[in-house]
Amino acid sequence: MELRILRYFSAVADEGSITDAAKILHVTQPTLSRQLAQLEAEMGVPLFTRGRSGIELTDRGAVLHRYALDILALADKAAEEVAMPESSVTGTVHIGAGETRAFSIVANACMRVHRRYPSVTFDVHDGTSADLKEHFARGFYDFLLDCNSGENAEFNQLTLPLRDAWGIVVRYDDPPAALDAIRAEDLLGRALIVPPHGLSRTLRHWAGPARTQLERQIVATQGLPLNSRYLVSTGLGVVFTFGGLVDGQSDAGDLRFRPLAPHVEAVHKVLWRKVMPTKPMQALIDELTPMCG
Repeated sequence: MELRILRYFSAVADEGSITDAAKILHVTQPTLSRQLAQLEAEMGVPLFTRGRSGIELTDRGAVLHRYALDILALADKAAEEVAMPESSVTGTVHIGAGETRAFSIVANACMRVHRRYPSVTFDVHDGTSADLKEHFARGFYDFLLDCNSGENAEFNQLTLPLRDAWGIVVRYDDPPAALDAIRAEDLLGRALIVPPHGLSRTLRHWAGPARTQLERQIVATQGLPLNSRYLVSTGLGVVFTFGGLVDGQSDAGDLRFRPLAPHVEAVHKVLWRKVMPTKPMQALIDELTPMCG
């Protein structure tokens, strides 16, 4: 399976039209159709369904499309690094990061690198911790901003000086908003909104004996705090998140953040693989290191 054919396949999947994809790829429509037919023959299954309204992926085609996007992204990243001039600091630094105030430290370091090396750019990917870690492990990111306080001995790491407090965000007129801090028993019987993979290890430890009951009360999962505020505003439930993310928004005046009791903090680390870093990566490491003491 050639990268060129995967690019053809991905373009058709994205455009939903062989004609439109052929224009983007600068190939003739018969050539593109022939390449797709050869790919389907190689796979041994139909990848597209064709109709008057256009072309759509089959279930098997959708699976191949997901892999194709990953393969092409890695191939582009490899080509970018190999083509990087030996004597100059230029290229793109790929960073995976969830929503946290600690990213402000990374952002400041990026700004300093760009001022010093204007040809260095940054590609920041947002997402849930589980998805980011999976893509980091597969080589899609140069750095990962990890909020897991556990050990990561297989990676180089810097611990950021800013920590986030775990808590809940509730409507201002919801009874928990009147409390100074939230204990697990304060949430018994309440509808809960949690991260996509359920209560994290940190939150399960905090909940203690109430953990099982709280997990039965989950009504929604949401990975991005900025979106979860709308779920809270409707009265659907209360959301577990870091302080300063949802409640810090200028249009979130109807929401209140209340920290957990006992106090629970998230320790943030910047991770990178134990291989020779590229020059743009090393420039970012050099800026981050003094910030992390």
